[in-house]
Amino acid sequence: MIRGSLILLTAATVFYAALPARAAEPVDPVMRRWKQSDQCIADATKQVPDHNEAALRKRDALVDQCFKAHGLPPRAGIAPAEPPASTPAPNTGAGTAPGTTPN
Repeated sequence: MIRGSLILLTAATVFYAALPARAAEPVDPVMRRWKQSDQCIADATKQVPDHNEAALRKRDALVDQCFKAHGLPPRAGIAPAEPPASTPAPNTGAGTAPGTTPN
């Protein structure tokens, strides 16, 4: 009886001692990705330190290239979005004489 309890207690101790090690394993790949992501951003910032629009676009391209090289997911850039191409407003013919076409 005592021998069985001792074996059970030893097995439970070994099992519970191994649990924290298993729980910490999934965190390591996530932390590696965050660290690599931060490194890509830091390297791009060192290469292109300016904060004008052209530099931000170049920096975004460098970060995207680094992310792709390391298998990281893409991210939204920090450069302002390009404004959509302006299209001329359609001429509704307001102000023209009836029966004439606008120029």
